[in-house]
Amino acid sequence: MFRNLILVSVFSFLSVNAFSQKCNCETEVKSIAGFMEKNYAGFKDKQAIMTKAGYDKMLKQYLALAKGPHADEHCLMIISQYLQQFKDHHVSVRANFDATKLDSAYLAQREIIPLSDKKIAELRKSHGIEGVYDFHDPAKYKIAVMKDKTPLRDYVAVIISSNLPGWKPGMIKWEGKMINDTVARGVLYVLNGMPKAEGFYFKGDRIYGDWHREGTTVENPASSKYEPVAFKKLSPKTAYLKVSTFDSSNGKNIDSIINANKASLNDMPNLVIDLRGNGGGADWTFAPLMNLVYTGPVKHIGNDLLSTDTNIEGWKVFLTDEDRSEENKQGIRTIIKNLEANKGKMVTNTKDFNITGYTAIASPKKVVILIDKGCASSTEEFLLEARQSKKVILMGENTSGTLDYSNVLTAPFPCMPYTIGYSSSRSRRIDVGQGIDNVGIKPAKYLQEKDDWIEKAKAELEN
Repeated sequence: MFRNLILVSVFSFLSVNAFSQKCNCETEVKSIAGFMEKNYAGFKDKQAIMTKAGYDKMLKQYLALAKGPHADEHCLMIISQYLQQFKDHHVSVRANFDATKLDSAYLAQREIIPLSDKKIAELRKSHGIEGVYDFHDPAKYKIAVMKDKTPLRDYVAVIISSNLPGWKPGMIKWEGKMINDTVARGVLYVLNGMPKAEGFYFKGDRIYGDWHREGTTVENPASSKYEPVAFKKLSPKTAYLKVSTFDSSNGKNIDSIINANKASLNDMPNLVIDLRGNGGGADWTFAPLMNLVYTGPVKHIGNDLLSTDTNIEGWKVFLTDEDRSEENKQGIRTIIKNLEANKGKMVTNTKDFNITGYTAIASPKKVVILIDKGCASSTEEFLLEARQSKKVILMGENTSGTLDYSNVLTAPFPCMPYTIGYSSSRSRRIDVGQGIDNVGIKPAKYLQEKDDWIEKAKAELEN
């Protein structure tokens, strides 16, 4: 039986709209809402949680904002906040323009928030989030961060001084609405003055990752080279395997590094698999890891796909992925055929079944998998299967909780130069009370930020 091994991929059209092209925000919000209502596989569930009346009221509020002052400039923020109401990390917005190409006409119409010398002096004495901050390259610009509570934002960062072309004092650099005590979500106005959806993390005198409070020094941590995969021996008994992503492009790397170190893996009784920060990719790439941890049949609860013309076209794009095997593509062709025969319906993508296609091996005998809040999507799919192994113990912190609605596709905004990412599938785990969205997969043993996680994992295996 073919098993769908795809959790995240992309279907997109390149927007060729000029930045200065006039887009009507109310029309844009209505179009995005209509798109989600028709194509997003989680819409019925999310609307049921909000209630239809609650959803309609929420949408009405954002449509009203789309007709307000500076609505065109704030339109991306309006749309982003509408999408955030679905509480699905797979629903996202990406900029589809070259941030280095200055749009003078757009910059000229930007909102200006005047700042007096008195206000700046007050902010310099502020504590908490408010204050005056330097960019990591202080020569480029300085910002004032202040409270400015509106329906769209709680804080706004305004340019005090800048050497960036076209940027003037009073222009907004970023604005965000708090989602908890340390994180805001909003938009960042990039080099050319255009907004992109962004999150902001506040800790001490820093706003990660670009700003630090004026007058403070920032120690730049030694930069570590990004490695898609890495293997090393922690001791004569314990091996270490790091997998940074399950993206399709990393599938061959994962397979190669395991094959290259097969002798060591066969000789050593313990293995640490470090998945911290692995935001997912494609399910088929983690098959080599399942070979290492498998001890017996694994229960898999399947998912259903929403069939619409737009979603069908998105699935067809998977067939152009050169990293996928012909067997995998043949399975996709079967999926597309089923979708085309059942338009407007939820179609079974994968059935519930027991996975028995792996062979249990003697070594490694024990496996610790390190997980954190950066683990999402396909990584969580792997963890749901791997934790059923008698060899495996999960250590770290709760994962992201981004899996109940998946198989991500993207499509262009009607007018603005952005693309929307959305989920085309729904897991049937939801129906049996095993959903993980916004909760995550819990580790068997929690670790603290101050801990040396690799050493803790090694100790767990060797004690």
